Amino acid sequence: MVGVMSVVELDSKLAPIADSLISRSNGAYDANFVRDLVAQIASEFEDVPVRDYIDVLIAKEAMDEMRRLKALNLVTS
Repeated sequence: MVGVMSVVELDSKLAPIADSLISRSNGAYDANFVRDLVAQIASEFEDVPVRDYIDVLIAKEAMDEMRRLKALNLVTS
């Protein structure tokens, strides 16, 4: 994907979001997957003019996606 930050390039605002989600997931998701998910979601907001609370929105979107994936996993198991 063009514009998606790599794991290494997570900036100072995204790294704590990813770290928090990794911790909250209790090992349910690979750390690199979570970092990539956060970077992907952040890239969707690259061109928005208002940057206030963007980190909160990114965290919410990532958590929602992780919940959705967990629900899908439960259904298919």
